[in-house]
Amino acid sequence: MTDSPLVTIVTPSYNQADFLERTILSVLKQDYPNIEYIVIDGGSTDGSVDIIKKYEDRIAFWISEPDNGQSQAINKGFTRANGEIFNWLNSDDLLMPSATTIAVHYLTTHPEYGMVYGDRVVVNERDQVMACTELPSFSRFFYKFRSWLPQETAFFRQELWAKTGGLDESLHNCMDGNLWLEFLKETDFLHIPFVLGAWRQHSCAKSFRAFGKYADDEKGFAESRNMRARHLGRVYRCRHLQKWMRRAGHFRLFRQKLSKARKQQISKINELISQRHTLVH
Repeated sequence: MTDSPLVTIVTPSYNQADFLERTILSVLKQDYPNIEYIVIDGGSTDGSVDIIKKYEDRIAFWISEPDNGQSQAINKGFTRANGEIFNWLNSDDLLMPSATTIAVHYLTTHPEYGMVYGDRVVVNERDQVMACTELPSFSRFFYKFRSWLPQETAFFRQELWAKTGGLDESLHNCMDGNLWLEFLKETDFLHIPFVLGAWRQHSCAKSFRAFGKYADDEKGFAESRNMRARHLGRVYRCRHLQKWMRRAGHFRLFRQKLSKARKQQISKINELISQRHTLVH
């Protein structure tokens, strides 16, 4: 890359001391040279503030005060942002070391896209990899049936955030899916066939409690259905249809992983990482 646009990364946090330091370090150890890091804590009482203070000389801005939840914390963080490119990383998730470098490269070489995102791994409390989620290329058609993508891997342009008004603070479980559907009114998305982030699965994870196998209640699912119906006009709940759409997605991924174009993309990404590491060292 001939230039390094400023990237703002916001971490919302509340009582995640068990994981927060690892999240912070995954940002501070990025091999990209121009990151503005902001941490918005919701008034934690578990030692999180002490962890933040440990790294405050490398954090552009942080605050610890009560808020109305994750969506408000993220919005608050981006009001302080000066970057051209945004990402938010929840306080129990991780970025891969070259995630920012790769995302910025794609955004600068593909100006027609407002947002890029990659694949993810799923890790447990001890950072052990439990699964890898690989995705086919983005499709508006398939997205109608499952408005989902790995949030921690999504990097988007500041002007896109400003144009759509940020996160809906009335949403507490599917605020990211709602934002992506708002973004789609303005731009298309570009999938990067490379692991950019790690989502941590643990018993206290909000998304796991809202949508996991042992979900606390139906509030998360109801919020998601209402949100998607508002944007898409209807929600496809037929089990057989959803099953076939999943199979179609797996088939698309299988074909693309065999394609020469995808293999070339991955080769170029590895070359980019190698070049960045050479510059760093």
